[in-house]
Amino acid sequence: MNKLAKLAAVALVSSFILSPAAEARDGFYLAVRGGLVWNNFNSKDDAVTETSQSDVGRANEFSAAVGYRYKFFRGEFEFINRQDTDEPFHDTTGAHTADLSLGSTSYMFNGYIDFLPNYWISPFITGGIGWSKLEFTHKELGILGKTDKWKKSSAFTWQAGAGLSIRINKCLNIDTGYRYWTLGKIRSAEVNAHEWFAGLRFTF
Repeated sequence: MNKLAKLAAVALVSSFILSPAAEARDGFYLAVRGGLVWNNFNSKDDAVTETSQSDVGRANEFSAAVGYRYKFFRGEFEFINRQDTDEPFHDTTGAHTADLSLGSTSYMFNGYIDFLPNYWISPFITGGIGWSKLEFTHKELGILGKTDKWKKSSAFTWQAGAGLSIRINKCLNIDTGYRYWTLGKIRSAEVNAHEWFAGLRFTF
């Protein structure tokens, strides 16, 4: 009996999720998103951190986008600001020897494919290209005091990811998902990032 009740509950929820909602509105939209991003440098000849791969900690991010939706497809322009991370480094004795700080902004053109745009829950995939500005600071704490090594770079950027879109009504959606980023290089060190995000999208 319990198994039948569980199966019935699963069937009821599935039928609700997979049943069409009111037809989603086509047109221009605004979106705001927030999330967490993990940055790292990845280079076998790393002139910044002198290691093959170094994580630079977790950071908060915020983005705003304006776009256009038509049927299964969306295209948008997005501005993204990632807060500075501050990651301590230690020597073998445990003494604090350095801090790494990385902040970035990106200007992106993104495309999306919504697989079930008129349903309550729709998976989507995304990809985008654009430009990023990176600011990196390496603060060394040595015998002679603190030394700041500051570097700035602008570079081509691309991202790819996937997620779920949850329908609230024909105009409002909650979007959540994951994106992988290649943000460019600072000298020979390539900066990559892993991002988890959520946000609201309103179609006019």
